Amino acid sequence: MLREDSLKCALYYHLRQKLDTLLRENSLRIYAEYYMKELKYRADLAIVHIDENLDYSWLGEAVVEVVAIFELKYTGGKDEETLRWIKNDLWKFKDYMRVPGLKNCLFYFATIFETECRSLAWLDARSTNNWAKGRVTELDSGIMRDEMIFEVHSYNNLNEEMNDEGVVWMD
Repeated sequence: MLREDSLKCALYYHLRQKLDTLLRENSLRIYAEYYMKELKYRADLAIVHIDENLDYSWLGEAVVEVVAIFELKYTGGKDEETLRWIKNDLWKFKDYMRVPGLKNCLFYFATIFETECRSLAWLDARSTNNWAKGRVTELDSGIMRDEMIFEVHSYNNLNEEMNDEGVVWMD
């Protein structure tokens, strides 16, 4: 990976390859840099439901519902600026919860740290028991004990195979 946009492109490609039939059959589209006019934010990726019967000149005009939002972070460093970026995106997630049109939306916070980490989860119990409960999944990776680790921290009750800490270990 070179930068966060490389991660965005890779995830977009992967979703298109794996979900192509599902997306087409259900009028779903993957929308990069989806603009949230209520908050003046851009989500890295969104999966949106569109009305194919509408006459539209750009995809945003056909969106009838946002199904999922992905915020992505990639870094190889440990500096304070990286921590500030992550905390800002978590605040964005909390703000998204207040948008009436996103009541049924699921949120995915994905991080890749190509550096040694002590922990991969970013949300604390105060968040996971309140605003993130039932809505957010963290897709986290980083180097721990000289090995690249991938974890899923699901707070949306969609992942059943979790250990007692709410972590799904990925191969």
